[in-house]
Amino acid sequence: MRRLLWLLPAVCSLFLIAGCEEFNQIMRDALNDESSFSDDPNSEDYQPRYVVGIFSIVRYPRASELEKEIQGLDGRTVWINTNQNFSSKNIRDARVVSRPGNPDLCDLQFRIDRFGKLQWQILAGRYRDEPVALVIDGIYFGSFIPETSDRQPEWVTLRVGIDPVTAKGVVKYASKNYLYYNPDTRSWF
Repeated sequence: MRRLLWLLPAVCSLFLIAGCEEFNQIMRDALNDESSFSDDPNSEDYQPRYVVGIFSIVRYPRASELEKEIQGLDGRTVWINTNQNFSSKNIRDARVVSRPGNPDLCDLQFRIDRFGKLQWQILAGRYRDEPVALVIDGIYFGSFIPETSDRQPEWVTLRVGIDPVTAKGVVKYASKNYLYYNPDTRSWF
């Protein structure tokens, strides 16, 4: 019996070492899920983050296939038309615009491509008096009324009032997402 008690710590340490290695492998796999994504938009491992979509808001949902209820960070839900009016595919670059007197809210400015300018003009004309929904990574962040500017036609402003962390994330990944959604055609061959 004493021999068995003497072997017990050795057997436990053996299981512990084997278990630790298994635990370490599980932890490495969990960490690698996030870190295995590449920051190079031309890589096969790139996963777009902070993907922006602008959708029309449905006031009276009829539960058709084109309408979907999405949830916001505050738990509110809103019904949107699932056809995007504007997306990250057209955003070349982005910048944060701080709201004067309120550092907790930020607006966004997007530098858009040629097709994005056309889409934005249609969006601003069609929803001149109605708010549209800003959706980032499938989460509703707020509503705003789209507006155009003649001073800087390649930049558009979203006066939506989102948190600074999300705004900086959109800015950080805007150009990478644009390159991902609009790959260089020379890389196809």
